[in-house]
Amino acid sequence: MRPASPPRARCALLVAAGLGLAVPSGLRAQEGCDLVSSQYVNVVNLPGIGRVTHIKRPHFVCEGGVQIFADSAAAQGDRGLSDLIGHVRYLESGRELRADRARYFTTEGRLQAQGNMSIRDEERGSSIENGDLVYLLVTDFRAEEDMTITTGADGVRPRATLLPPKREPPADTAAAEEVDTVAVPADSTLTGDTIPPSPDLPTPSEPEPPPLEEPADTTPPTPYTVIGDRIFLRGGRYFTAAGSVEIIRDSLFAFADSALYDQEGGALELEGSARVDGEAYELVGRRITMGSPGAAESEVHALRDARLVGDGFELTAAQIRVFLRDDALERLVATPLLPGPDADPDVAPDSADLVRPEAFVEQFELTADSLEILAPGEAIERVFAAGRARSESSARDSLNVDALPDVARKDWLEGDTIIITFVAVPGAAGASGMEVDEIRALVGARSLYRLPSTDSTAVAGTDAPAVHYVTGTEIRIDMVAGEVFGMQVTGQTRGLHFEPLQRSAARDTTAADTLAVPADTLAVPRDTMTAPPDTGTVVGASPAATRSNRRGPTHDSSSPARDPERPRLEERPWIRP
Repeated sequence: MRPASPPRARCALLVAAGLGLAVPSGLRAQEGCDLVSSQYVNVVNLPGIGRVTHIKRPHFVCEGGVQIFADSAAAQGDRGLSDLIGHVRYLESGRELRADRARYFTTEGRLQAQGNMSIRDEERGSSIENGDLVYLLVTDFRAEEDMTITTGADGVRPRATLLPPKREPPADTAAAEEVDTVAVPADSTLTGDTIPPSPDLPTPSEPEPPPLEEPADTTPPTPYTVIGDRIFLRGGRYFTAAGSVEIIRDSLFAFADSALYDQEGGALELEGSARVDGEAYELVGRRITMGSPGAAESEVHALRDARLVGDGFELTAAQIRVFLRDDALERLVATPLLPGPDADPDVAPDSADLVRPEAFVEQFELTADSLEILAPGEAIERVFAAGRARSESSARDSLNVDALPDVARKDWLEGDTIIITFVAVPGAAGASGMEVDEIRALVGARSLYRLPSTDSTAVAGTDAPAVHYVTGTEIRIDMVAGEVFGMQVTGQTRGLHFEPLQRSAARDTTAADTLAVPADTLAVPRDTMTAPPDTGTVVGASPAATRSNRRGPTHDSSSPARDPERPRLEERPWIRP
């Protein structure tokens, strides 16, 4: 029999507080809600099931301000199971769940929701859409809430929108504001026993009005969009996504096997085949951590098998740190991943941890114990290579012939430290608008480079080039348009210059085999050309280039001034005994 008016029934329906992206702790699943309105209530006893209460258009109000709406509800009190069907809404403290269907298991404290499922957290500005939800509430046997969203039967993967936390003003600003609040008003006067200013001192002028404060930046931080096969939340802080994860934020795109997001701190960690695509770079690694999102200065850290490709350069290392300013690349640091003081001595380090960094910039390849690239405005300005640094250049590989030994098949420069400086090309912009201006090797510097032979009849690529080898405390190479303009060597200097044997003026040019280069063309003792493993080198060749408005070369006290009558470097490199 249908009652004239629906009573305030107590039903074993969904009663859970804290649903949303931030699940508050300390709240527990309850066993009842008050039915405040409905269109129809019917109670039946079914064999094998027990008492079932059917309600049409229910509206429940639960403790803590929770409200539940649905097209219909069916509660099985004996089994502790409640079903909500059609346009399900769950409202609580600024959070809302919507779904086509929901089911709540009272004894287990478990809520399930399917079909057009969405969760919105107005307080955090975050949301999750699509997929099937399993929500485990706090109970006597569960101390923390868990929420899992998986790809639904429709095949649509869950999508989360995560808003990074707003940054607090700097501590010094807050301190200054605190001081201002206790400052004496400008119109205050001395009263009582206050000591007046000394007559010998000038009378203080009227204080200037404080400068107008700039309006606070009210622009909300840009949110992350996270898509994955599974999304998992525990408590109100950590968010995890797994299964071909995709992350989008402005012009940044990231991919990984899994992702962990700290909703309070804002840090994002990508694990497994991680990749970050920025506007001017692509960064990959086994693990990538992104900190301080949305801040004026932030950092991206790639670990193991790290590789960064930018405009005009490529960097590989065990770990790479990318420093950003306003989301634009500012500086790069690459080092091996050495074990820390807390490392387990019984665990062998990963082979990828000890890989020395390598950088490919323009036509140069650098290797060292550590590399740093300064690129303000995403244009390379300077490269530092420290610790057994070596630079190789392939710019003049066209001079190579089969007769050259391996040590002379590249232009190279070595030293404890190598510094490459770039300058902007007039009329060009970005990283592609930069060219090498200077290369400098410090401490134990050595260099070897190739240059065309002085034999006017020699053919590049067929006849062996000349080879110049020099050592010193410091070697500086000046570049113009990618070619060597001049060299300066300081400190205790030694060098060798090798010219290939000249062709006979009366050679028979009709014989094909006369063009062959004898194996001993360079006529250099083998031990003279073989550089030891720790030697240093010079990069580049030297065409007859000119440079306008260029600074003059500098020499230390051990270097004599250059004789203006002496041939230039490109004519015959000088050797100091």
